[in-house]
Amino acid sequence: MRPRGLDKFSAGRGRGSSIANREEMRVQKRIAENDVYAAYGSAIGQRVAISVAVAAWVAVAGWLLFGGGIACAGGWLGQRWYPGDETRRLLLAVGLSAYFLRLLFTQFVFLKRAVSWSEAGMIVPWVLCIYVVLSLAGGTNSARIHAPGIAGAVLFVLGSGMNSYAEYARHVWKRRPENQGRLYTLGLFRYSRHPNYLGDLISFSGLCLIAGRWISVLIPLIMLAGFVFVNIPMLDSHLHDHYGAAFDRYAARTRKLIPFVY
Repeated sequence: MRPRGLDKFSAGRGRGSSIANREEMRVQKRIAENDVYAAYGSAIGQRVAISVAVAAWVAVAGWLLFGGGIACAGGWLGQRWYPGDETRRLLLAVGLSAYFLRLLFTQFVFLKRAVSWSEAGMIVPWVLCIYVVLSLAGGTNSARIHAPGIAGAVLFVLGSGMNSYAEYARHVWKRRPENQGRLYTLGLFRYSRHPNYLGDLISFSGLCLIAGRWISVLIPLIMLAGFVFVNIPMLDSHLHDHYGAAFDRYAARTRKLIPFVY
C-alpha cells in the first residue's frame, strides 16, 4: 500500500508536469501563429545555436580581413583581390566583434521572449551576409580612412550605445516589481517607439561608411525595409493587444522609428 503523502506528491508532480506541457504548447502555438513577440520561454538551444554560428562568422570576418582570406576568396572567384587599408580593416574587425558581444548580451540578458528555430534560421544567414559583405567590401578598399570613415566610426559607437542603453534601461525598469505588466515609455523610448532598431540602423550605417563601398549600403537599406514592413508592424500589433489603451496613447504621441519623422 502506498503512503497517502506519496500519492499526493505524485499527483502534484503530475499536475506540475501537465501545466508545464500546456505552457510549452501555448508558446509553440503563438510562434506558429507568427506572434513571436507573445511567446515567452528560455529557448536555450536556439540562443546557443545563434551565438555559436555568429561566433563562427566573426572568425570568418577575421580570416577575410587579416588572415589572407581576401586573396583566397578572390582566387576562388577568378579575381585578384588584395587586402586594403589596414586601419579600415581594423575598424571593421572591431565593429563586427563588438556587434557579436552585443548580440550575446541581448540573447541571454535582455531578450525575454522565446526564439523559434525558424527565426534562428533567418538570423544566422542574414548575419553571415552582413559580415561577408562588409569584410569583402571594406577589406579590399585600399583608400586611406578620411572624414567619411571617421564619421562612420562615430556613428557606429553612437548607434551601438543607443541600442544598448535603450535595452538596458528598459531591462532595469521592468525588473522592479511595481512595473510588472506596465508599458515602458521612458528614456529613449520617449522619442521613438523602437530606439533599439534605430540604433542598429545607425551603427550599421556607420560600418558601411567605414567600408567605403557602395554595395555595403544594401545592408542598412534591407534592415530598414525589414523594420518598416515586418518587425515594427508585428511588434506594434503585439503591444496593442498586450497593453491596449496605454499603448494607443503612447503610439499617438511617439514616432515609430525616427523621432519627429517616422
